[in-house]
Amino acid sequence: DYFSTSMKNVKEYLKANKKIKIVANTNSADQASRVAETLKRLGYVEFDDIKTETVIKNNTRQVTLVITVHNTPDFDRLYKEHEDEVKKRNEERQKKAEAKKEQEIQMKIF
Repeated sequence: DYFSTSMKNVKEYLKANKKIKIVANTNSADQASRVAETLKRLGYVEFDDIKTETVIKNNTRQVTLVITVHNTPDFDRLYKEHEDEVKKRNEERQKKAEAKKEQEIQMKIF
């Protein structure tokens, strides 16, 4: 997924569950670590554990990164503030789109 989609999904899981494990294979480990570090930097989570697991399946190694995180006391406040900000931005976009449509209609009339 895109980074913003991953952030949104992880925040929604954290809202429902106070503690989660972010699990990634070798191809998505950079995305998972980026999401976890960004959430920590923004104050949403604290790290509990970071580890790698290797499983041998059909004579091939499957390596996964597991980052265990839990909510901070500020999580709910930060989540609500972000949702309000997103809602405000979407309303502004909608107003701009409506103004642009109206302007196009006015151009067609003349």
